[in-house]
Amino acid sequence: MEKIIIFIFIMLSSTFFTGCFQDNYENNIKEKITQANYCNSDDDCFFIGSKCPFGCYIYVNKAEGDRIKELIEGFNSNCVYGCVQSYGVECKNNKCVEILEDPYFNDD
Repeated sequence: MEKIIIFIFIMLSSTFFTGCFQDNYENNIKEKITQANYCNSDDDCFFIGSKCPFGCYIYVNKAEGDRIKELIEGFNSNCVYGCVQSYGVECKNNKCVEILEDPYFNDD
């Protein structure tokens, strides 16, 4: 009976620590995406792709693109997004921001 309790404890512990590691890794990548999202003009923005849980339209500075793309591709995702259509990207307040409203129908 004692061996069964020890086995269950080990299994629960490994599951807990694996989940903590995954959450920590995910948060680390999110922070790196945030740090790499800077621009002075629209041309500075580079589209990485879409991967849950990081966003439908992941944009970063083109100088950071390869590094961030490699991090995202190495992440084992187990979720799925349903994304709305994007109409490109703009540099707004020195951040790359996806355009989600059709510019042809925008009154601005």
